[in-house]
Amino acid sequence: MDMQSTDTKNETDKVCIIGAGSSGLAAAKTFAERGIPFDCLEREDDIGGLWNETTGTGVVYDTTYLVSSRKYTGFEDYPMPEEYPTYPSHREALAYLRDYAQNFGILDRIEFNTTVERVARTDEGWLVTIAGKSRPRLYRALVIATGHHDVPRFPKIPGNFTGEVMHSRDYRSVKQLIDKRVVVVGAGNSACDIVVDATSLARAVYQSMRRGTYFVPKFMLGRPTDGIVNFCEKMPMPRGLRNRIYTIWHMLMVGSNARYGLPEPEHRIMDTHPTMNTVLPQLAAHGRIGIKPEITELKGRMVRFADGTEVEADLLVYATGYEMALPLIDNDLIFDADGRLRLYLNVFHPELDDLFAIGLIQANGSIWRLAEDQAKLVASFLIAGAESHERAAWFRSLKAQGHDHFAQAPYVQSERHRLEANYYAYRRQARRLLRRFGEMAKAELKSWRKSKTAGRTGSAGAREKALSTTSS
Repeated sequence: MDMQSTDTKNETDKVCIIGAGSSGLAAAKTFAERGIPFDCLEREDDIGGLWNETTGTGVVYDTTYLVSSRKYTGFEDYPMPEEYPTYPSHREALAYLRDYAQNFGILDRIEFNTTVERVARTDEGWLVTIAGKSRPRLYRALVIATGHHDVPRFPKIPGNFTGEVMHSRDYRSVKQLIDKRVVVVGAGNSACDIVVDATSLARAVYQSMRRGTYFVPKFMLGRPTDGIVNFCEKMPMPRGLRNRIYTIWHMLMVGSNARYGLPEPEHRIMDTHPTMNTVLPQLAAHGRIGIKPEITELKGRMVRFADGTEVEADLLVYATGYEMALPLIDNDLIFDADGRLRLYLNVFHPELDDLFAIGLIQANGSIWRLAEDQAKLVASFLIAGAESHERAAWFRSLKAQGHDHFAQAPYVQSERHRLEANYYAYRRQARRLLRRFGEMAKAELKSWRKSKTAGRTGSAGAREKALSTTSS
């Protein structure tokens, strides 16, 4: 490669962090503390990622509130303000992220309005192509912190709907629902929020669910639910027993779905990602929501369901999640042929030592705290490698195993759970690994090793595979 053809202001002494949402901020803060030089590139003109309603990246709406409580959401070394409500709004969450970035001095280190179009790996490092720049930049390592809420997923349903169609990603305000007959597809947090919003202003509201799910209230016994779960998770017990206890507890506190007119789950409560919504079951019981099975056909304004019933609708909202795709990079490096994640701990490439993802995970707890744990592991591995420390070789052998399915195996097999992990099990494992890094878990980077490519791949074959995929 001709070095003159690249933007040499970066050389290869920096790590490139793509994205300045909560995960990118966690990475930038950790790298700054550990002395790892980096550039943080953000395509928008502000931080916040999904939590910033003013940008194209944001997916929040007027009525978005956290589904984890204030105490258990904020970064551990920078708690959310006590004056915040128990469940902060998206605007308060964004304000908190801004304060976090300012407090740790990373806000001024973010390059805004910098759109990464493509990344490709070479022997010298990662070539990062930026919109409007004639030359790509060259970086020593790459951290993808963009998440996966980029490509909306739409189910394939026979027929054609002639009314308005929207993905939940484009939902912003209850004003979009006024005086409309609305069908919402899905039973996740966003779907239920939109359904609840629609009951106040829409002419009619229907919710299509493929399967029954547990609707978990935000408060139990007058306390935030995640606080109670956090307490229970400190008690060691087999997952099966814990799952049974939580399922029984939910039955006692909430009751059977059938009593609300909702389909019964065919699984235990820990086998799916929880839907945190206190009021939806009550609205269903009041008859304000028409609960329907999955859609089987669309014909004009008519929507037909698996039970043979039909409704006329003006607006069809797909709250059906996102495709497993990262548009910036060759996805063969991240996912296997079946679309399953290849990365160890959802972070580390099994063969490449200079490619990481932070925040590419879904869990029943604060993703922000998981991103912070991930960033600490990445920093420790990079520094151990730079020091030629024996902990680098130890961790390299671990991540060579590829994706650890311990957290995914018990979940219902569906698109929604491809990135799912148990928050508490994941954090326990991350902390164990950090302890095993020993002195490298807190060491600061002194200097990069002289050889820029040594130790970057697990084998020569892996190097050839990586180079062939990035050049295709």
